[in-house]
Amino acid sequence: MRKIVLLLTGWMLLFNLGLTAQQHPGENANGNGHANTTGTIYGKLLDNQTGKPVEYASVALLRPDSSVMTGMLSKPNGDFNFEHISLGKYILKINFIGYEVFFKPVAITAKSNSLDAGNIKLKANVKSLAAVNVVGEKPAFSMAIDKRVFNVEKNLASIGGTATDVLKQVPSVNVDIDGNVSVRNGTPTIFIDGRPSTLTLDQIPADAIANIEVVTNPSAKYDAEGMSGILNIVLKKNKKAGINGLISAGITSLGSTNGGIDFNLRQEKFNFFINYNIRDRRSPMTSRLFRKNIGADTTTYMEQLQDGDFYRKFQTGRIGFDWFIDNRNTITISENITGGNFNRYNDQTVNESDMQLNRVRYGTGIDNTKNGFRNYTTQLGYKHTFAKEGEELTADFTYNYATGDNSSNFSLQYFDLKGNPINTPKQPQNRYGYGDGKTVYLTGQVDYVRPFSETSKLEAGLRTNTRTFDNFTSTFGQNFPSGDFTLDSALSNNYHYQEQINAAYASYTGAKNNFGYQVGLRAEQSNYTGETRLGRKESYKINYPISLFPSVFLSQKLKGDHELQLNYSRRIRRPWFRDLLPTIEYSGQSASRGNPDLKPEFTNSFELSYLKDIQHKHNVLVSLYYRNTDNAITDFYVDTTLTLNGQAQRVVLSYPINASTRNSYGAEITIRSQLTKTWDITGNFNLAQTKINASSQGNNLTNQGFTWFGKINSNTKLPWNLTLQIAGEYESRQILPQGERKPQYSIDAGLKKDMLKNKALSISLTLNDIFNSDRNLSYTTTAFSEQENYRKRLTRELRLNATWRFGKMDTNLFKRKNNRSNKDNGQEMGGDRE
Repeated sequence: MRKIVLLLTGWMLLFNLGLTAQQHPGENANGNGHANTTGTIYGKLLDNQTGKPVEYASVALLRPDSSVMTGMLSKPNGDFNFEHISLGKYILKINFIGYEVFFKPVAITAKSNSLDAGNIKLKANVKSLAAVNVVGEKPAFSMAIDKRVFNVEKNLASIGGTATDVLKQVPSVNVDIDGNVSVRNGTPTIFIDGRPSTLTLDQIPADAIANIEVVTNPSAKYDAEGMSGILNIVLKKNKKAGINGLISAGITSLGSTNGGIDFNLRQEKFNFFINYNIRDRRSPMTSRLFRKNIGADTTTYMEQLQDGDFYRKFQTGRIGFDWFIDNRNTITISENITGGNFNRYNDQTVNESDMQLNRVRYGTGIDNTKNGFRNYTTQLGYKHTFAKEGEELTADFTYNYATGDNSSNFSLQYFDLKGNPINTPKQPQNRYGYGDGKTVYLTGQVDYVRPFSETSKLEAGLRTNTRTFDNFTSTFGQNFPSGDFTLDSALSNNYHYQEQINAAYASYTGAKNNFGYQVGLRAEQSNYTGETRLGRKESYKINYPISLFPSVFLSQKLKGDHELQLNYSRRIRRPWFRDLLPTIEYSGQSASRGNPDLKPEFTNSFELSYLKDIQHKHNVLVSLYYRNTDNAITDFYVDTTLTLNGQAQRVVLSYPINASTRNSYGAEITIRSQLTKTWDITGNFNLAQTKINASSQGNNLTNQGFTWFGKINSNTKLPWNLTLQIAGEYESRQILPQGERKPQYSIDAGLKKDMLKNKALSISLTLNDIFNSDRNLSYTTTAFSEQENYRKRLTRELRLNATWRFGKMDTNLFKRKNNRSNKDNGQEMGGDRE
């Protein structure tokens, strides 16, 4: 246990200590003109019982008035030294959790300006060690006034899944059936380890995630992108000393499998980590599109049914190391490689009926797509901590390179009611396609933090993002009666897109008594270019001037562990490349495309939050928020006729437009309660009013509605090392500019059994979506049609997973041989100073 305490405490101090204070004017000179005005103090720390060196202990040099002169952490061999110290009397203070605090008076003079403090033997503090032994486990969900952190390791429902499954469990976050994420009915920006990525949520294994950070109203330090804040996915990176890791494997009732290994080696100045995960997931899915076509003199009905499977098979690996050059400088290098295939196979049936709903013809066929991908992410980071506590400089560079390939196969043959093929007036539809694409994403950032006092600091930084995207797709349709396949330009594309975003920020934090404030300003400039290189060539170039994004945070701490905060920030949502891509995507009787004329939307976000801590067992966070958005991006539906391989197809076409305004206001309540020593509950409730004003093609569209959703997560520790978790969510009706989406809900349950010594083996059994109720049902109305769209994945799934943790925390793994040789020679490393 002592090794664990020493290691954890030492590294905690390594990143948080910084005892060096600014020297007083004239400290390095005694004013008498003598040359020897400074000296050196050095020594060595040893454990009183074992005689082994004590590494990373806090060693402070105090002035006679107990103010801090300077400080450092002891080296791996226990040595410490202070150079260029002004002549005079001082006090050595050694402090390390698990040991008694040690004081020793020292002095350096002109005659003796090099002082050896000797081997200082530290005594173990039994009471301190006992206190460390009873520290509770990290909670599944923790709240602060400005950020909430969801601990993924504590969540049973997402084990063996992907980041999409994880986010479904996070309070404040909604995820629909297609994996689209929203926070408080708005779109957030999603980062991985604080940086943009080309990975999708379904390409990130849940077992590779450490926690999810939710920042609903970020300050100027963060990217201004994201109407409703930032979700930061923090990946695991083990830093335990010695050799350790874990192996996991699982299987589900739908035939999905998963496995992974996480290995870590840390000794002295290096920390090496590597992990690998493989997923093979299968998800049956079904959909029903029912449309009423309203013509000038008649009304007809169309029903499209699709039934099939969605296969997701991929592998991901991460390797890297930290190099602790000294206790001031650290370099981190990592490489992440992900690759796999996402394939959809659908059988489809189309029924067409007259105005009395009598079927007049039907069609059958397939709608299959295959998508392969490879993703490479290289990260290089540097961190320098200054002598002054809290002052640090960090710099990092991220390189993302992703490639993909795709293929499609579509067919639809119509028949009369007797089963005879119909070739006219609707000819059989047979199409196939293939394509590929690549994305390059570069991110560079430098941040600097300069504290002025315990309550005030300045933060500043620079950042640049560059993304280049190329996509090529060729679709060939069969012509009749010749049977030849020719290129269909309406469903093909050759597209190039590039964006660059440059940013700079500065913020100042201060406080007076219990009142705190932070003011910041972020400036961002963005440039976009896009070009279609197939058929009718089109291009655009958009250069947005520098936009300013101010933020203000005011907080007041009240008596009794209360805190009140009022904040404001300006946000932006830039169109994603698929929002701008003019290429049509066609599936059955529906189509969608991008809009090259789309502009960014700007949001003014206000939030008033209240946080109450009750006896460190119950936490209540209440937030009132208001968002006003100009040029709000929303989907617009229109009836149109597409010509595909010479055939006229009437479809409902959707594409994004800029609405005039979107106003949203609401309240969110999050409560975490430790009801007993073995039972805690986290509940989240959000209600909002949203109004959308939009216009397109001469239509003025206005819609508004009241929405709410809630989540609850219960964790109970049972006898025999069992843990029971039950989680549920409900989302009310959601308004759309031309319709609505119906309510939906789901409930998950999981049971985990810890076994072996130190709970090294864990077996979990979870049932996701117990009532198989998670689905998407929406209604859309246009001038010439009424449409109902139902889509469902078979989400009820029983998952069995096992995790085995191995290894031993050992800080002296590579030093034993050297120490043994030194003992054979009759001396300790560093010499005997007594």
